[in-house]
Amino acid sequence: MPEKPEKLREEAVKYFNETVDLIQKGKPEESLESLQKAEKAAQEAKDGAILFHTLKVRGQILQSVGRLEEALETYAFSLRTSEKLLSEDSENRLYIDTLRLNLNNIGNLGNIFQRMGNFTSSRQCYEIGLEICQKRLESRPENEFYQMYAGNTLNNLGELLFKMGHVEEAKEKYEKALKIYEKLVKNYPKDMEYLSDKEMTLNNLGILFSEKGQKDEAKQNFKEALNLLEILSKKDPNNKKLKEKISLTREKLEEN
Repeated sequence: MPEKPEKLREEAVKYFNETVDLIQKGKPEESLESLQKAEKAAQEAKDGAILFHTLKVRGQILQSVGRLEEALETYAFSLRTSEKLLSEDSENRLYIDTLRLNLNNIGNLGNIFQRMGNFTSSRQCYEIGLEICQKRLESRPENEFYQMYAGNTLNNLGELLFKMGHVEEAKEKYEKALKIYEKLVKNYPKDMEYLSDKEMTLNNLGILFSEKGQKDEAKQNFKEALNLLEILSKKDPNNKKLKEKISLTREKLEEN
């Protein structure tokens, strides 16, 4: 005789709580086993909310044990699932939080793949994140988080494409990122992070133009980047990294 949904839900919650406890104790492999039991019970109980919570942590556990391709699959599935559910229930806090969490997770995973030299998987991470983010921006064009995420991911994708030798594609991504940062700087003038992001993309464009031999364009971007660095340095005069960046950008200006 099949178990009642109430009992199955209790079992799913028990195993999910056990999963969280095992994660906190630094036992990721055991936590995965417990999570599978939670998923099985939740599926049998037809409890979508618990299943959704399991998705939130599955990718992170897989990533922590080095199963990165599986983590990518989980983040992508969770993103697409939460985006679909959000399109039907746009104010659901759980769906919003899960989508944002997995956007950040898949973006960070893309950075890890890029550092490892796995450019194919890195590009996949960035492009999946952008695809979902741009869908959200269609209905929430002024949403600060989605704008910020799109800008950061476009910049990261530009860096990746530049390393891969796809210079024109990289330029296109940088220029799109720059437009987003310009809007964010205008709308949130007190947030120095967006000014820093804009400077980073200008610097990346300067390097790209310099590599292409387009000295005037390179100089213009480095000059704008330097102006922003000087503004940031005035706000944070004891920041040694900013002073080093100012020095390096001046050198780049002199070389072009």
